Amino acid sequence: MSIKLKVKSVQKVASKSRKSRGARVSNEQMMGNRSGSHCCNQRDGAVEGIQEAGADLSDLFCQLRSPVAAAKLVRAIRCRNRKVIEELIGSNCNVVCFFHQGRMACVRISCVFGNCCDVRITFDICVSMGNCNNF
Repeated sequence: MSIKLKVKSVQKVASKSRKSRGARVSNEQMMGNRSGSHCCNQRDGAVEGIQEAGADLSDLFCQLRSPVAAAKLVRAIRCRNRKVIEELIGSNCNVVCFFHQGRMACVRISCVFGNCCDVRITFDICVSMGNCNNF
């Protein structure tokens, strides 16, 4: 089964997220020769949500190249500081929970993207255990 996408236009759209700026692709789904198919010629919010997620998460992880920002995140995970983590990860994302996995301190983060929250991405960040106040 394959889906063919036809790109109709590319337009620059300002996003509601903190740093997200990028091209949006309007898509048209070509679903074969189904007669009376109502899914053709409709925009897929999940596609736009994935594009927004890519831009925002890329910005987030590029920000963590800074030693200061990375150290701040590591300390916040070890100290279970929800407020600091949510300041770093932006308004589309929130801390779900903290947990331990073996010798690792972890945080689970959930992010929603798209105009109607069509995309939800959840991921864990785990760091080695250490003293909460060692920075």
